[in-house]
Amino acid sequence: MKIIRVILLILNIVAALGLIATTLAGVIAPSKNILPSVLAYGYLPMLGINIFFLLLWLLMGKWQFLISTAAIAARYTFIGLFFQIGGTSTVPPADEHPSMITLLSYNVHNFGGNDYETLPKDSVALGFLDLLREYQPTVLCLQEYVAVKGLSITDSLELMGYNHYYGARGSNTAPSGTVIFSKLPITYVKRVDLQKVLVEILNGDRPFRLLCVHMDSYAFDLDDRADIEQMRHLKIDSTSRRTMGKAKETVIRHETEWNEQLRPLVSECTLPLILAGDMNDIPSSWLYSQITKYLSDTYRDKGLGFCTTYNGSFPRFRIDMVFHSPQFSTLSYRRIKSDLSDHYPVLVSLEFNDKP
Repeated sequence: MKIIRVILLILNIVAALGLIATTLAGVIAPSKNILPSVLAYGYLPMLGINIFFLLLWLLMGKWQFLISTAAIAARYTFIGLFFQIGGTSTVPPADEHPSMITLLSYNVHNFGGNDYETLPKDSVALGFLDLLREYQPTVLCLQEYVAVKGLSITDSLELMGYNHYYGARGSNTAPSGTVIFSKLPITYVKRVDLQKVLVEILNGDRPFRLLCVHMDSYAFDLDDRADIEQMRHLKIDSTSRRTMGKAKETVIRHETEWNEQLRPLVSECTLPLILAGDMNDIPSSWLYSQITKYLSDTYRDKGLGFCTTYNGSFPRFRIDMVFHSPQFSTLSYRRIKSDLSDHYPVLVSLEFNDKP
């Protein structure tokens, strides 16, 4: 029995150190050391293991429960990245919040449906339009948006009041890729690159800026997804290392995208700012830690419960996010369950903190 307790103690210490290690990505840039960015994906499993050890030692009446207790307490703020209480998904009445903006961020996956079934593009697009009619957001921040043969989505959106739109690619009359549609006037446009677009929008007499982004994708193919499933069961081989190499390259590109493109736009912006889109990274990542030095996460403001936004095959995390500058307050946050894409849409409502 004593030997078993010693083994459990050793495993518990390893698990406690592992939990701490999964939280270091925010302070170590991927280009300096990629390991913390990889370990960041293990925060929730390591948290679960430490909770198990904590309860086990308590049941045994042993002081060793303090090991996992200390590790969890030292990084307790990370729990809020994945689970929230006290928030709301209900958009308040517009007449009570005259400056309110509702924004829907959605990677529509080229209107190709989710990973589990292939649906006709026109059917998915019609479902998308029905979703908009139900929730009536003021502004759309879309990624992987394309024209659908035989169906004029843009015309349908115009009939719904989205008369102002620009995309990171395509023409002004036929935007594609990362696209912003707005019921409010757009007074300024900057195409950052083929996946990012910045616009200035006028809400009454209050201008604000919206930066809609699609961060570089991991582009995992079927073989990569099979490798990830194997790694979940601790089976690592040469093909797994190829997949890990692809992940490493993507995370480092995120660092470059932030440093060279996004950080200047965010840090130098003097107007109220919203940053939204498919971040292709998780809340415990280096990228997230950099963004939240300047902006607040709407999920952490008003989220409720455990939240994932990727609707494809494993890994499923919250990678679609909406951030805002201090001039805004979040009124509500909703992750909408929809199988129209391999991502779930995120709907948030925001209002200005002060009067003009």
